[in-house]
Amino acid sequence: MKTGTADRSVQKRNPQQWKLHQQLAHFAKDLDRLPDAQEVRQNPPRSAPPVTDGFLRHSFTPMYAPAQDLPDRSAAERDFFKSRSYLEKHYGLELTDYRSLPYPYNLLMAEKELHLKLRVKDKYRHLKIIEQENKQVCLTIEETFDEEFCLYYIPVMPIYQLWQNELHIPCAELLTAVCAYLYAEAGISYYRDEDTYMYCNYEALEEWISDDWGDGEEDEYAHEKSALENAKIQGDFIQAKMMETGFRQSLDSLIANFNAVSEFEKDCLAVAQTCLKLGQEFPNANLFRHASLQDYEVEDYEDNYVGMHEYISFIGSINDNLSERLKSMVNDDFNERARYQEPEITTIFNEAQPAYTNELAYEQRAFGLIDDLCTLLYRKP
Repeated sequence: MKTGTADRSVQKRNPQQWKLHQQLAHFAKDLDRLPDAQEVRQNPPRSAPPVTDGFLRHSFTPMYAPAQDLPDRSAAERDFFKSRSYLEKHYGLELTDYRSLPYPYNLLMAEKELHLKLRVKDKYRHLKIIEQENKQVCLTIEETFDEEFCLYYIPVMPIYQLWQNELHIPCAELLTAVCAYLYAEAGISYYRDEDTYMYCNYEALEEWISDDWGDGEEDEYAHEKSALENAKIQGDFIQAKMMETGFRQSLDSLIANFNAVSEFEKDCLAVAQTCLKLGQEFPNANLFRHASLQDYEVEDYEDNYVGMHEYISFIGSINDNLSERLKSMVNDDFNERARYQEPEITTIFNEAQPAYTNELAYEQRAFGLIDDLCTLLYRKP
């Protein structure tokens, strides 16, 4: 179940910024009116015929009064542009030399250009100016996925149903092996494990169902009680299959011996091949290895964060009344929290860094695999 519950307005951790960045923040809104330095050089001033609306189409540099505690110019410019040169080489950018502009506009224009040049598809790069313990300043980049917050819940009961039909057992084997990889290698939690977020939610559901006994229809109670028991039994069955000795390692042989005829079988094969390739190209990788760090200085940080292990999980079903109640519980819980954890790479440009490589490539492809698997299970025959 991949469902959108929030957008990027959910706040991320926000460590203290360098004070120059804060002191000059009120100038940043004026930067869009400033001419680009390169454009000025390429288009020298020339005479023009008088026009009545010339004033309206002209750009002016905004006037300002420098703050009294503005950081020392020489130190600020030295540290900033040195750090920017490291960033430029790391990402292979071609940046404009703004050092000849008046201070602090040279820093602001350089920062504005960085924001534009760092934009890439499917990535969100948060540029920060920070002050280090030695009082020198440098640039940092926090790179995450540019996507809305979603629930990545993988239902296993549809796979159980495939196991009950002899014609679909080959598909069941493939998909169970894929789930085994996501569980044992990628590290996705399973709702039948007692120390998981989803296990606690199913326990809460069971208590609610018991408490509702006598308040509603007897048939409704019996139906929900039966659905809960099925989620337990079928979940235990799939987990036992996943953990059979050698089963997870047999994915390549299962693929080699699989004969895909129907469209569903072809899609099962494609998902299994994607999983096998992912495991081969990223051995020993884990979906949570780059999980963003929580800000322990925030009061009640544990109650303010949605952890990755909470919105990425195996569950029972996604198309019955029980799953609707479960989804409502989760949404109510998450709506009480201000931030969420996600894969994140932080690069500090206080020294030269190796050339950029996509260190979130595994996570990006793993999320794609989960999407494909869930889509397939939604339309199981």
